[in-house]
Amino acid sequence: MLITTIVIVAIVLFGCIMMSSVQISHINRAAVAMFCGVSAWVVYMLHGSDFLELMGYPDYQLIGQADDYIATNVIVKYINEACQVILFLIATNTIVEIMNNNGVFDSLIRWLRTHSSRLFLWELSLLTFAISANVDNLTTVVLMMTIMDQIVSSRQQKIIYSCVILISAILGGSFTVIGDMTSLMLWVHGVVTPSAYAGGLILPVLASLCVFNLLVSRMLVGRVEVASFINRYDGDDSLLRPWQKLLLLIIGIAGLWSIPTFHNVTKLPPFLGALCVLALIWLLESAFTFKRNGNRLFIQHKYIRNTEFIGMRLILYFLGVSLMVGALVECGALKFVSDLMTTHLHNVYIYGGVIGIISSLIDNIPFVMVGLHLFEQDVPSTASEFVQNGTYWQLLSFCSALGGSLLYVGTLAGHAVAEVSKISFSWYFRNIFWRVLLAWLVGMGVFYLTH
Repeated sequence: MLITTIVIVAIVLFGCIMMSSVQISHINRAAVAMFCGVSAWVVYMLHGSDFLELMGYPDYQLIGQADDYIATNVIVKYINEACQVILFLIATNTIVEIMNNNGVFDSLIRWLRTHSSRLFLWELSLLTFAISANVDNLTTVVLMMTIMDQIVSSRQQKIIYSCVILISAILGGSFTVIGDMTSLMLWVHGVVTPSAYAGGLILPVLASLCVFNLLVSRMLVGRVEVASFINRYDGDDSLLRPWQKLLLLIIGIAGLWSIPTFHNVTKLPPFLGALCVLALIWLLESAFTFKRNGNRLFIQHKYIRNTEFIGMRLILYFLGVSLMVGALVECGALKFVSDLMTTHLHNVYIYGGVIGIISSLIDNIPFVMVGLHLFEQDVPSTASEFVQNGTYWQLLSFCSALGGSLLYVGTLAGHAVAEVSKISFSWYFRNIFWRVLLAWLVGMGVFYLTH
């Protein structure tokens, strides 16, 4: 059984290394995650009954066979948690696509057009921060990169502002439970509640944002090189009346913010609330475009095709990572590491720092999953960092988000920015790494003082 555990750990580590080197190898990270996740569970099944006894499943013998119990009770736990996050992301991404393809965000282009490079930095950063707090940061990055690209003409300025968008989106998404895949995982797992989570992280996040923006503003000299025109077709196939755009925006944002209330009142999973908001937005958009000579079908087909391929890769990647981490949990590897850390290194700030640094080298999603299953949630009556809304869970999210941005390979949003803006690894390391590091350290200091 020990050899089997070592093989499972080796498979997962190999997968993490391959996923972190995607910029060099150009291998599809979703394919790597799925292959390693399934392979780890295949190896796990070789000693399935032994692992069940090790992890304390006393009732598995009632079903008859260990294999049947694993298939119906063990592996489905991780698929269930992954699917809840995936369905939530599908709903929010589609909401943003509906609004974007109907011109809801067009006014942002006119509002952001300014010639002051530093004023533009703050406007772009705060707007990205606000949007990312309501929508996942990857979607926000893609949206804001599209808007910024229509405003700024200088390639060098585009690269700098792309990094501003990345860090602002990461920070904006990290202090709300619906703004990032990692924080959404914590909420789905039940270790945080929306209000306490946001209240505990808002000051560290704002401090980090201000420090990073101040440091980056020193890289900007002169005026913004504004594009002379906006390349957009203004036909009836995409634009609504101003009041219709505003109504879509209000309902979309208000609906997303009402999801925690929906969860608290109904006790239903959060993704059902997101799907309800999506249905409302979709029906409203259909009503607005019903009389546009059949263009309603064109609009719907347009945003479905835009999100189809990228969304599917993200879904399969997340599912593969969930299977990888689930195999680590069920073979007892994480329990061994947890006992070792509790005995010799009981400091949640060191835990957070280590997870942040490792996330910057590989990817923050698998390591947040590892950190989530590394320690059990304590009962509320205990004075522990691991109770619901405890210090550890908030620190885990903050450190994985900003620490994972030390190098752009640590986040999916970072990969998207680097690919679209053609940012080299060496340029990012020389110009952005130390600025993110200082912002992270300041945020950690504020977190320590406020907790």
